[in-house]
Amino acid sequence: MHELIPWRTLSGRQQLYQDHEWMRAFGESLLVYRPPIDTRAAQPLLNSKPNGNKEKALNFLTPHQKWGIHSTYSDNLLMLTLSRGGPIVWLSEDDANDLGIADNDWIEAFNANGALTARAVVSQRIPAGMTMMYHAQERIVNLPGSEITRQRGGIHNSVTRACPKPTHMIGGYAQLAYGFNYYGTVGSNRDEFVVVRKMNRIDWLDDEGNDYAQGSQQENSK
Repeated sequence: MHELIPWRTLSGRQQLYQDHEWMRAFGESLLVYRPPIDTRAAQPLLNSKPNGNKEKALNFLTPHQKWGIHSTYSDNLLMLTLSRGGPIVWLSEDDANDLGIADNDWIEAFNANGALTARAVVSQRIPAGMTMMYHAQERIVNLPGSEITRQRGGIHNSVTRACPKPTHMIGGYAQLAYGFNYYGTVGSNRDEFVVVRKMNRIDWLDDEGNDYAQGSQQENSK
């Protein structure tokens, strides 16, 4: 406790138990494990748009990155030397071997929400059945087009979605106060799955009109 100032909770102390009636009704007064829900975002798309490479549905997580503050500094030349200088998705060795993906290969992750392209980081630190992309890797450097969308890349938010629940709307209850940011849980907790596969065609979309900035200028000139 800093300078004897009570914590901003009902009890004035650090507390884990949440006694709000909504939390009790949902059985979430204390921390509980909830198994991933089936969002049906990935499985229906397996092999629906094949490119000849094996596909697999994996749990997709988006933790905070190490090379910037959200998107700030991510494209700084000094910071780019600390990573691979572009978007990356981490895979387990088992899943990578199963999919025929080698470290640094270009891969595509997609589901019913959207698609993204990135280089694969194959690591023994990633458990089988999941894939991970650090958040805020904006599509500004080293990003080819997607085989699915025919547009340039995509980011971690391209394949995720926010799922609101009533307990997010509790307000005016000491530490449980509603404030609008975006309606849903943080990225690392999203129950989302993506289809992952190795890319065949690396198209940098270098022709005119293949980026949003050029497209906007063309529309304004009409």
